Amino acid sequence: MKSLRWTIIVVLALVLLILAARFIFQPPAQNALQPGGRTLLEFDIHQDKDLIAITTFSEPPQFAIWLEDPISHKLQTISVTYRSATGDMVGKAECPACLPRWFEVFEQETGNVGFPTQDFPAPAAVTTATPQDENFKIRYEVKPDSRWICWLEMNLAGDFNQKYKEYDPEAKTVDWDFDGQPSLVYRAEITAIPGKEIVPQLYGQVNLEGQIVRPVSDDVTSARNVFKSIKIRVVSAEPSSAE
Repeated sequence: MKSLRWTIIVVLALVLLILAARFIFQPPAQNALQPGGRTLLEFDIHQDKDLIAITTFSEPPQFAIWLEDPISHKLQTISVTYRSATGDMVGKAECPACLPRWFEVFEQETGNVGFPTQDFPAPAAVTTATPQDENFKIRYEVKPDSRWICWLEMNLAGDFNQKYKEYDPEAKTVDWDFDGQPSLVYRAEITAIPGKEIVPQLYGQVNLEGQIVRPVSDDVTSARNVFKSIKIRVVSAEPSSAE
């Protein structure tokens, strides 16, 4: 009996030692090694609604955001407002001065010559309703530690000033497209490490051929202040329920 009792005690002790060893030396879960599981670029934008309200249409600006690989220089649109993405312009089929630089990006990405149309729009995944709120955010997932050049082009229709007039009595010309001041481009370089934050800088104005002209001329006035602030943050997020 004593022999059987000792045998049972030894077996139980071995089982407890095995369980304890597995608990102590088990590797940590993947989510513990990589908190959050996803890396996102978060664009936090504050637009000036008072300035927007005094323009001809009192409508928020059109804008597009795209990323450039600093090595391959491949371009990738991540967000563009609906009218520019679909060619759904009020009273006209197209508006060359709306986002001329992004229209060039669209051609490079798609291989399509010409502006986006309702028959050939930008992908729905990057098309967004024009934000009406004073503050809004746009998020886009990227690979951890990846490096990017971030571009943002903005244009506010009907924002006329002393240089860009609706009617020029000296030249006797009318801006029938209500273009107003030219579109402006902001630029930032960022590495996708959570916790990083950068403020894009005003980089230049864009001509109708989609070329970025630097620096922005003194004739561009209120357009500089349509976006009161732009910040890009790198944030972590929990994996989606589908993952």
